[in-house]
Amino acid sequence: MNTPDYTRVMFIGLYKKPVFILFSIFGLYLLTTVALDYFGVINYYATQPLLELISGVFLVFAPTLIVIMAVSQFKSNPNFQNDIAYSFSDDGIVIQGTTFKSEISWAHIIKQKEISGFLILYHTKKFGNFIDKSKLSNDQLLFIKTKIIKK
Repeated sequence: MNTPDYTRVMFIGLYKKPVFILFSIFGLYLLTTVALDYFGVINYYATQPLLELISGVFLVFAPTLIVIMAVSQFKSNPNFQNDIAYSFSDDGIVIQGTTFKSEISWAHIIKQKEISGFLILYHTKKFGNFIDKSKLSNDQLLFIKTKIIKK
């Protein structure tokens, strides 16, 4: 996975969550009312709406800040910069990188998610493995999906 793909997957993943959508809409609402008040179109605020301006900017750009932090962690980990090979069997997944090898049984995969051409297999609530679906056949993808037990 390269940095642009990771960035795209992170943005799509965040903006699929209703809370981020609502916060962004509310942030845009705040910024719109501040701008309209500033230009005299409406008389909404009695004083300068500095808190509303800061809150609106934060709510609109919070997902971007989260993605920037995630991408910096992605870039700083040399394991993500090298090719990673995945082997799937009836017992689980073997993940082989340049400097590491990991084995995960299917029972330890707690959920799966498909985002933007990637299948993400989560082994904790926040961490998972990104598998490029374009490198899998339909039979391989079906095999992986049938091995994951819904929890």
